[in-house]
Amino acid sequence: MTQEYTRDQARIAVNVGEQFSVSLAANPTTGHEWQPAFDLAWLVLLGREFTPPGSALGEGGSERFRFQAQAAGTTRLRFAYRRPWESGAPADEAEFEVAVA
Repeated sequence: MTQEYTRDQARIAVNVGEQFSVSLAANPTTGHEWQPAFDLAWLVLLGREFTPPGSALGEGGSERFRFQAQAAGTTRLRFAYRRPWESGAPADEAEFEVAVA
């Protein structure tokens, strides 16, 4: 089973070759989406998916990103929550420290 992390768990510890996921609150009806930034020498993005909330229209859900650790060391995994067509500061940010053994 893949370990899942949230923004409350800013430190991620995995082994080389291990998969993990990061889940962040999101509401695509606003036009915002999480945009990950990471070093390809350490991490590979395997996929992303949005999980809608219950039945409330317009309510946010969560966006989940699946990664695989590629090399030993420590790296940063950053997410910016923004509308793709807008420049400037993001509406939100999340950052994780990933330690790969």
